[in-house]
Amino acid sequence: MATVSFPVKTYEVKIAREMNGSAQGMNLKFPAYILCKGDKYHVVVYVLDDTSPVPNNTFLPQYKRGTIFVPRWQFEWFRDLVRNEKPVYCYLNSDTPKWNSLYTGKEPVGEEEI
Repeated sequence: MATVSFPVKTYEVKIAREMNGSAQGMNLKFPAYILCKGDKYHVVVYVLDDTSPVPNNTFLPQYKRGTIFVPRWQFEWFRDLVRNEKPVYCYLNSDTPKWNSLYTGKEPVGEEEI
């Protein structure tokens, strides 16, 4: 079992009319993805088209790479998180990749965003 938690240092968002790829033998369609990079590891959040099959998340420790596949309606949540929160962390789990996630650091209750 391999798990890792790392601070996200940079992110990139790519949006297009339609991008195509494959994972786990499935042909995927996705209009966007968010690439989150740490010092050693990175994760790609694929925002899937409504017609696309949904593969399982992955974490390949040997490549220091993970994936999170989300429905289109969650794009704003993920983009808002990396865009407006600090710090942001990523959790990757090779045995239970459905737990792959992005999360924030501790913030005081009632903190307003500026």
